Amino acid sequence: MLWHKNDYCDRHQKFHMKALYVGKGGIKWRIPHHWRTKNTSNEMLIYFSFTEIENRMAKYIEQLFLDLYHFPLNRSENPGTRLLCMYCDQGEVD
Repeated sequence: MLWHKNDYCDRHQKFHMKALYVGKGGIKWRIPHHWRTKNTSNEMLIYFSFTEIENRMAKYIEQLFLDLYHFPLNRSENPGTRLLCMYCDQGEVD
C-alpha cells in the first residue's frame, strides 16, 4: 500500500495516514515503478507498507480492499467508497 501522511492528529497524538494505492507483486520493482508512473506530486511524501504472502492470498486481499475502499491512485476495479486510514507515531514516519 502507498500512504500519504496528512497532518498530526492531536486526538490520537499520531500522524494521520491516508491510503492512496493497493497492489500486489514484487516490492523491489513495484515501488520504483510506481514512483515513476503514479502522480503523487500533490502528496509530496509517500510511505509504503507491505507484507509477504502467497500470490493466491494476495489476489484475494487486494480485491477485497478494492471492493471496500477508494484508492485515488488505483484506476481499475476500484468500486470501493470508504476511506482507509491509519495513525503512525513519529518513529514510524521518520
